[in-house]
Amino acid sequence: MSNLSWAQWWAAPWLYAHEDWKSTNNYAALVELHRSGQVVTATHYGVTPCLPSMPDPALLQLATASADQLDLGLALIDGICRPAYATPLEEHHHLWCNRLSKALPLDIVQPDNDPLQLLRAWIPPATWQRIRLRFPRRRVLDLEEKPLTLNGSQSRLDTLWHAVVWRIGAINDNSSVPDSWAPGD
Repeated sequence: MSNLSWAQWWAAPWLYAHEDWKSTNNYAALVELHRSGQVVTATHYGVTPCLPSMPDPALLQLATASADQLDLGLALIDGICRPAYATPLEEHHHLWCNRLSKALPLDIVQPDNDPLQLLRAWIPPATWQRIRLRFPRRRVLDLEEKPLTLNGSQSRLDTLWHAVVWRIGAINDNSSVPDSWAPGD
């Protein structure tokens, strides 16, 4: 993703929103207002207009990831941080999660936490306002009612997300994994 793509995503994140956010009765009218240069669209979605920060390369990739890549990313986070509660993963992903969880213990995860909460904790608030639109509306609104607690684990969280973004970014267009991910790698 280029800096121009980042700026475009930053200015109008609702154009990349999950279908739940688009199902509001006035979505089409809001998109038209945005095209006419009015700021009201951003405030409707809880996005405070501001200049974009210089993005982290991993965050750039995450902002424009496909829905399947985002789902896989959250499933991997769950597999690393909450293996007993995680959704079933393909064997190669499961092995990767086990290895990473041993190398990167995270004491900030509670069994009832949504893995999306760790994304919210990792990124700045202005970025969260935008990227949250990529996920189901009710899930985000429920999540935002809970407080964020990191307990000084920001560097581990940063390492975790960089690893997961690398993993989901390496998936081929046909949803297969590179040959180098054979068991034992």
